[in-house]
Amino acid sequence: MAKIKRKSVVVPAPKAKPIQPDDDDSGSDYEVDRHMTLTKVPKTVAEEFPLPKQVRKELVKRTAKVSESEESSEEEEDDDDVNLPTLTKGQIADILQTIKNNKRLVLNVSNVNFSTSKEEIEEHFRKAGRVKSVRIPKKRASGFAFVEMLDAEGFQKAFLLHGSYLDGRQIRVQLSESGKKKSHQKILQLEKKNAEIRKMRKKNRAKPEAKEVTLVPKVQPKVVERDPYLDKKKTKPPTKKEIKAYKKKTSLKAKFRNVALKGIKV
Repeated sequence: MAKIKRKSVVVPAPKAKPIQPDDDDSGSDYEVDRHMTLTKVPKTVAEEFPLPKQVRKELVKRTAKVSESEESSEEEEDDDDVNLPTLTKGQIADILQTIKNNKRLVLNVSNVNFSTSKEEIEEHFRKAGRVKSVRIPKKRASGFAFVEMLDAEGFQKAFLLHGSYLDGRQIRVQLSESGKKKSHQKILQLEKKNAEIRKMRKKNRAKPEAKEVTLVPKVQPKVVERDPYLDKKKTKPPTKKEIKAYKKKTSLKAKFRNVALKGIKV
């Protein structure tokens, strides 16, 4: 008998029923499909040409050592400079003689927050003395300002504000000169002077003249005005003996007066 081949019958797939939206979303106008196209980010030179592993490790070690040394040096400088005494009057006079515009007592205040205003800086330096002016440069890479003190006494006390906190930052107070534009030589000279000032302040730990200068205002004793009548000292009443002696004296004086009036010489 010949074998009969059966034909494979293809069963049609059931038609998918359309999804009916809910009653809540039936009237929405925001049923839009968004297709985001991804853009390729260009590779950097370091990604295209990576360094070998050994070179990377050495670079990481070097950068870590440099950062640690810088941080330790900054911390040591801050610790040394804080709570140092100020300069004496003679030292300030010698420094001002070397400055061109020695009539103006200008200070450079660095590590200032960019959000601090002139009024806040002026109020902070009023602890040292009277402030003449505060100047904040418009174009500056780091936070700093120039404070001019009115007299030498405030200029002397202003160095004690080195290391104090202003608007959450520890400021640094150094010597400066008046004038907007400064040459490279002037900047180097100011750096040398500030290094000398730092050494002098360390030596002044043994000098009582510099130690006595503080930011704490001197409390003057209150002068109480006295009433000449109400605040008189109370006298003690005389005793009986004193009264008798007084009466005798007065009686003798009266007798001599009467005799003198009569023209009789005693």
